[in-house]
Amino acid sequence: MIGQDGTPAGAMLAQLLLGAVEAKRREARTAKQGKGWQAALGHGALSALPGFAGTLWASLSQADEPPAASKLLGKVAGLLAPDVSVLPVPGLDGSLVWRVTVETAQEGITSLGRIAAWSQGRVAAVPKLAVSRADGVPGLKAVYGAQFDILTVDDPVQRAALLTNGNAVIAAFRQTEYTGASGLVDLVDVEKLTVSDPGVVLVNSALTEAEPEQVLAIDAVAQAITTDTLLDLQAQVAGGGTVPDVAAGWLKDQGLA
Repeated sequence: MIGQDGTPAGAMLAQLLLGAVEAKRREARTAKQGKGWQAALGHGALSALPGFAGTLWASLSQADEPPAASKLLGKVAGLLAPDVSVLPVPGLDGSLVWRVTVETAQEGITSLGRIAAWSQGRVAAVPKLAVSRADGVPGLKAVYGAQFDILTVDDPVQRAALLTNGNAVIAAFRQTEYTGASGLVDLVDVEKLTVSDPGVVLVNSALTEAEPEQVLAIDAVAQAITTDTLLDLQAQVAGGGTVPDVAAGWLKDQGLA
């Protein structure tokens, strides 16, 4: 069973892992990860789950300050060991970015350092994950003095639409989220609020010994996928393709299926 977080990017990543495993003539399927994902990975109900190291650290650690980027993967692995292993996905970065329309940028809002007074009485659209994490809404308030009214919208395409139709003036996105919108401008994070959120695949540790070929297939996808590729695959689905067909095409092109 390959887990996924219910987002378009998560669904695509899970399907890529599924296709690679099936190419090794192993039966598998995808499923929503659920709140008990860590236990499910530990006892093998889930064999693998794509995710992001910074997000995982924030949900699992009791520490206030995130570790340095060079130590993040090791810290996450330590929090999950020994039942769950962590495979890095070096080409993926799921860190948050705050975006506005071109028109807003042309009015002078090109940096998060310019939003304090401007934000009052205006709406920011954010995914649920940005509501509580330090580099999300709390950080925007504490570091940049933001006073936005917050609208939580998990669908990135809907979030982008709120920007383009004027119902929100700023929105937060993961770098890996396809928005369906062109011309959005990334605001400069002058205070370096945003933290690294590199991709990972969590794997049931027992699987590495029992089914090493499966783990090698999963790792091959992890080493090949990049943020730009993931955005392109989501765009193909938004354009009318299905997640299984789009994933299968990419795996075939990469020699992984």
